[in-house]
Amino acid sequence: MTVLSSSVRETAAADSCVRAWPVARRLGVSRVAETTYLDRIGIPVCAAVRPGAELVVVTAGKGESADEARVGALMEAVEQAVAEQCAATTPLRWASPRVIAGEGGVRLGAWCPRPEQTVDVDRALPWITVPSLSGTGDLAVPAELVLTPCPAEATTSLFGSTTTGLASGNSHTEAVLHGLCEVLERDVTSLMSVADTSALIDPDTLPPSPAQLYGLIRSAGLGVWLRWVPAYGGHYMACLIDDPDRAHPLYCNGGYGFHPLPEIAAVRALAEAAQSRLTYIQGSRHDLTDSYAAFGAMAPRERARWRDRLLTRRSAAVPAAAFPSDLARPVPPCPQDLLVELLAAVAKAGLGPVGVHTFAPLAEPFHVVRVVVAGAEHFTSHTRRFGARLAAHAREQR
Repeated sequence: MTVLSSSVRETAAADSCVRAWPVARRLGVSRVAETTYLDRIGIPVCAAVRPGAELVVVTAGKGESADEARVGALMEAVEQAVAEQCAATTPLRWASPRVIAGEGGVRLGAWCPRPEQTVDVDRALPWITVPSLSGTGDLAVPAELVLTPCPAEATTSLFGSTTTGLASGNSHTEAVLHGLCEVLERDVTSLMSVADTSALIDPDTLPPSPAQLYGLIRSAGLGVWLRWVPAYGGHYMACLIDDPDRAHPLYCNGGYGFHPLPEIAAVRALAEAAQSRLTYIQGSRHDLTDSYAAFGAMAPRERARWRDRLLTRRSAAVPAAAFPSDLARPVPPCPQDLLVELLAAVAKAGLGPVGVHTFAPLAEPFHVVRVVVAGAEHFTSHTRRFGARLAAHAREQR
């Protein structure tokens, strides 16, 4: 078992790179490049280029080592390529929400649809049947939450198509664990976006790996704040990097991480914030123009107020916390044990069932899955999905 700085894997990062390259080439990746030194921080970031991609042409990876960053970039490209190739051929079931609920299935509202959309509970919608990990048999899931990109005939605009929960691994269990962590990360991020209850981590209490990344950011002359929320028996971390020399919202860059192990959650958040900053420096994402346009439309004073509000919220010293310890956990943990533990915590919190769609084996020897969790929130400026828990959280924090 290999405990990497940013994940728990069954294979060392260097070995995974060797195995991933021919798979990525077969699926359309033309090159992978280290972009770390386009910036002055020094946290490893790599970019994989897939010219024919429908989703994202340039995918990025990050980590404490260059091998972790490289395999992260490659495997994100692989995941998306597999999802693209399977989207049009995945079998659909057409049924109304009333029929699904009458069969004992999850009610449509538990998938947190967009509140502005009107739903006719007797109109047939496209669903995909996936196995449930919660011991409830098969699970009917709205197609938009499984397929990405979602074909036009399966698009309802109730949810929007994203890649949240799309994951890969050396084993099926490893992939499911990674996908579940990503769904829960987005869930807590959604809750914090409407009412932030996180605590500012005292940097003097950081363990070695997060401390190293934090130090690199500070040594680059950048502001950095790391915040923590205990959730689902694990740890959610949110990082913000600010460039005082630029003093512009585009250079207020965030990163997030959720994992049962607090050090991994922290490394993910810190490294992702550095990756986000590098993405703007490199200009490699096709969707960056949306951010440029949004901030470009603001007057200078409005942009300054936007940045000030963000910095005030993320740097708030109250509440504060020391870095959480995890002394009781056996070392090294394995993906199976962590997954069982996490599934139990999710059920205890009232979320679920948890479903897993396994894609066709186009990326062998790797496994590619899509994890979905009923009740998990997914509120972003793009999806604008809003469930009952998000509304309750907002009311409680008033």
